[in-house]
Amino acid sequence: MSTLIAGHRGVAGTHPENTLASVQAAKRAGLSWVEVDIQPTKDDILVVCHDHTINRCSNGTGRIDELTFEQLSQFDFGSWKAPQFAGERLMTFDELLNYCLTNQLSINIEVKVDEHDAEHVVALLAERLNASEIDREQLLISSFSGEVMLALYQAKLGVRLGVLGNRLNNRLLKTIDEVEAFSCHLNYRWLTQKHIRTLRERGLQIWCYTVNNPKSFKHLQQVDAIFSDYPQRFMNLV
Repeated sequence: MSTLIAGHRGVAGTHPENTLASVQAAKRAGLSWVEVDIQPTKDDILVVCHDHTINRCSNGTGRIDELTFEQLSQFDFGSWKAPQFAGERLMTFDELLNYCLTNQLSINIEVKVDEHDAEHVVALLAERLNASEIDREQLLISSFSGEVMLALYQAKLGVRLGVLGNRLNNRLLKTIDEVEAFSCHLNYRWLTQKHIRTLRERGLQIWCYTVNNPKSFKHLQQVDAIFSDYPQRFMNLV
């Protein structure tokens, strides 16, 4: 089988993660899929960011959900990575959808929740998807939160769902069954042959994160997709 390579947070190894510059780099590299993280601001604008604070990946500080989008727009989300990315701004989910629609790029959307109400975040997501013309086949939505996964399933968005976990266990299998998942996304370090058999018996795709060294993942050829910060390292191997 041919393993799909998805750019993790765009191309996070060489570009500021979850920014437009990083997603554009994935497209230039010839990738067909990227993975990003979304969460709401204080004023309920969905933005593309992994951490619940902006401390690590910007020149500002504070929680995403305690700052308005206007406040967040004042910060630089690029120069922490390298000087050439200075001035890169926080990307909205709408901007991401528009770019991927125009450029035929598929997205694994990871919904991040911390102190958020899962149903509220899913309602915001549904609203933005309904406002977009993007093909639902270009989308795969996942989350570590069982509450989010159930809310996504109940929202009937017409989008495939991927259950996220560190390693396969009975709790994950229960969620997989409850939401009729398309895929299971696991930490590659803990994937075993038994896990692969269990998931295949359920007809599930297997996606693994975050694989950055081709030699470090012995099951590379047995899974459907991997997420990588350095997707270029895998281009001629799968």
